[in-house]
Amino acid sequence: MKKKIKALIFDFDGTIANTLPFTFEKIIEFSKKYRIKKEKDELIEKITQLTPKELINEFKISWFKVPFIFWEIKQSQKALFQVINKIKIFPGIKPILKELKNKGIKTYIYSSNLKKNIIKFLEKEKISQYFDNIYVGKNLLGKDKDLIDILKKEGFQNNEVYYVADEVRDALACQKAKIKMIGVLWGVAGEKGLKKTKIDYLIEKPAEILRLVL
Repeated sequence: MKKKIKALIFDFDGTIANTLPFTFEKIIEFSKKYRIKKEKDELIEKITQLTPKELINEFKISWFKVPFIFWEIKQSQKALFQVINKIKIFPGIKPILKELKNKGIKTYIYSSNLKKNIIKFLEKEKISQYFDNIYVGKNLLGKDKDLIDILKKEGFQNNEVYYVADEVRDALACQKAKIKMIGVLWGVAGEKGLKKTKIDYLIEKPAEILRLVL
């Protein structure tokens, strides 16, 4: 018998908030600074389709530079705070959050972004009340460990929760953590990136989430 889903953990960037234009702009800036010789379209395609390790190899980035790149990412997240009021929520997200709340399914956010960015966005969109808690990642490459910690803290079994996200690294983290993932096609990786990572469920619209959990 299938175990009842008790909670959904949502990624933030590319799943709830459309931060993609901002992110891609920063990626172009990074590429120039670190002298990554790729055309814009090819660069964006690689970023969205490859795993972190594959990206390091593809762009021939030495492991010595990795901490500096992580630092750059954190700086861009701090910059995002200043423009968060311009960031749009993806269409269809608000109604499903309300319906999930009405049906007693708990919802959480787990993201690599800064907590203050997430809180400010949720308040702007007036959806703070739909989330039971917000978790932010400790390690950009170790999301599986964070997901396992969240389950322990909230008292859920692996088969009682889905992670709703949009990136290749999210899919890999869910596989390691043995959590099923709902891959959203409106985010970073899209259908091409997510299909090659053996996603449990792929959806084109937020409303499809309800059919999977109710």
